[in-house]
Amino acid sequence: MKPLRGPIQWFALLVIFAVVLSIPYAIVNPWALHIGGRSTAGRQWDGLGQIQASNGGRYVLYAHVEGGAPLDSLRRSSHGGFHGKSDNLHGTAELCTESGAVHTFKLTGVVDAWWTTDGAPTTIDLTGGAPVKLQSGWVVAWHGSWHGPALELQSPDNSFTQAFTPRGEIRRVTSTADAGTARVTLLYGSHDDFAAACATLTRG
Repeated sequence: MKPLRGPIQWFALLVIFAVVLSIPYAIVNPWALHIGGRSTAGRQWDGLGQIQASNGGRYVLYAHVEGGAPLDSLRRSSHGGFHGKSDNLHGTAELCTESGAVHTFKLTGVVDAWWTTDGAPTTIDLTGGAPVKLQSGWVVAWHGSWHGPALELQSPDNSFTQAFTPRGEIRRVTSTADAGTARVTLLYGSHDDFAAACATLTRG
């Protein structure tokens, strides 16, 4: 039998490399391969939902996440340098508002799971921001859990309502007068679904 040559040989090598690279993730974070009960071989999941906030504001939240701890975190863990729960969710979040503004944030978090996300406690933190940044050091924190395909989250620590006005502008000054809660249920959906939901929101 003749050895593989040319493009076929390179394709076979790439497949082998991809399989080898995925082994650490599959062992440590197998839930990342079926986030929300879906087949997510690429470890990526997109979801969106409408936020219900105690300040009366209306917003739509979209999350693009990649599951699984980074390889450097896995190496630290294998050498005894890992303590506590490391972030195993990374990505971006977008928030559209009644005013028509769309804010983009860095997303990090933790899914406390091994085999499945169903029932898994989950935390998500939003930081930074573009085109307008959150106040320096401010974190919009979400806590909740997965229920089948739905990620149900709450922001019970005032961090959402103190960061955003009911119209969706980012506050420059925080006040206890703006304390409140917010909750959202994220369900699988594309960025096009997010754009359509935002268009509906701004039309009232």
